[in-house]
Formats: sequence, C-alpha cells, structure tokens
Amino acid sequence: MPAPPQVTFAMPRPGRALWGVLIALTVVGILSAFLGTWVPGGERPFLWLGFRPAVAFTQPWRLVSSGLLTDPTHWMHLLFSLVGLYFLGASLEERWGPWRFLRFLGAAVVLGNLTVLAVDLLAPADGQARFHPPFAFGPSAALVAVSVAWSREFARSTVNLFLFLPVRGRVLFWVTVGFCVLGLIYPSAIPEGVAAPFGGLFAGLLLGGTPSLARKAWLYAKLAVLRRRSSALTVEDVLSSRPKRRSRPGLPPLRVVPGGLEDVLKKRNPPKDKRYLN
Repeated sequence: MPAPPQVTFAMPRPGRALWGVLIALTVVGILSAFLGTWVPGGERPFLWLGFRPAVAFTQPWRLVSSGLLTDPTHWMHLLFSLVGLYFLGASLEERWGPWRFLRFLGAAVVLGNLTVLAVDLLAPADGQARFHPPFAFGPSAALVAVSVAWSREFARSTVNLFLFLPVRGRVLFWVTVGFCVLGLIYPSAIPEGVAAPFGGLFAGLLLGGTPSLARKAWLYAKLAVLRRRSSALTVEDVLSSRPKRRSRPGLPPLRVVPGGLEDVLKKRNPPKDKRYLN
C-alpha cells in the first residue's frame, strides 16, 4: 500500500477539476468586484447568484452558484478561498478522481446553504441577526468540507497550516471544528452565514473518506436487502440444479407446448442403412 502523500510547501499539482474550480472562483470574484465597483447596476449578477433563504426552493440554482462568489469589497476572502482549496484539494482530487471531487464540492456548498436555511427557520424570529441572513455567499462550506475530508484521508500526513505551521491530519480536523465554533462566538460577519461551516463539516464527515460514511450506509442497506431475500430460499432451492423462477403477478401461468424438432426425431424410424448418417 503506497504511503499517504505529504502536502507541504513544495506546491502541489492540481488536477483539471481543481484548476477549473480555482479559475472559476478567480474570474467570478474579480469580475463581480469590478462590475459592482465601476459599472452602474453591475451588482445585479452578483445578487442573482447569491443564496437567499426566502427563495431557496423557487430559485434552486442559488444553492450551488453562491459557492462561486466571494466578498466583492475585499480581496482577502478570494485569496483565502483559493489557498485553502489549492493546498488541500489537490491530494483529494488525485485520490478520488475529478468527478467525485467536483460532486463533493457541490454537495458541500448545498449542505452549507441548507444548514443556513434550517437555522433561519428554527431560530426565534427575534433572535440575533446572524442566524437570519437575508443573503449568503462564499465557499466556506466547501473549504471546511475539504479540510475535514483531507484529515480523514490523510490522517498521518502533514500540512503546513497558514503556510508555515505543520499540522497532522488528525489535528487538522479539530482545528477545523474550532474555527467553526469561533465563527459562532465572535460577532464578525461571515458572508456564508455562521451556520454554513457546520454544513460543510457534516458534508466532510458524511462524504469524505474511502469508503465514505454515505457509501458504507448504502452498502449495509444493500446487504440487508440481499439477506432478506436470501432468507426466503428453501433447501430445495439451494440443492436444485435448476434455478427456481418466480412467476410475475398478473401474468398467465406458463405451460410447455409439445412439438419441435426433438419430438419429430423421436417419432421418426431410424434408417436400415446407417452408413450415410453423420
């Protein structure tokens, strides 16, 4: 079994999927900042892509498109998102493949937004405004999910946190949980919503790992169905050389129609001279 890769300052090599995500984040982030700052009415595309809990189900594209947006008023949000995905996402894509990696990022953003929506519905209406964001955007849930998934896949490997602090994969998981909790304690505004990182945490635990918890649950459910079907078998079914075929409900019973080549040959008298038989 090959040793787990080490993610260090040696600059990992992203795959095609991660390159696509990084380029999309950069283009959308810079373009939305430029349009919102210099073009009258240029903030409309940004507002059209962000997540609004009030229209979450009537405009479902916002559940995914909001993950491509970053704060148009400051470049640090974009830079932090790119760095986090770059240093942790390359190893995940290499192990999972591009399609699973993309599905994972999309599911993390959706679960993050759904967590924001759930908190908005469950929290008291007169509660703190941080639990009722009218507009949310950003890839925070995807970053948390990638961090949790990386800590599960490479628990014994080391990553340089903030580019200089070496941290083991197992420790990175608890560091990520700590940042999610700090987002609830400190009143600083989080564009994604304070509940979105916990949705990403759940996505990382559910969909990260090989096999993931979701995959294990599916396999156990499939095994239970197979065991339930096998319990209906009898000893005669197992010892019989011919498999037992169950008739479909609503269909007429099957019967054997006499005739055919075998019956014709049985009734035919053999020739007296057998020299010309093959």
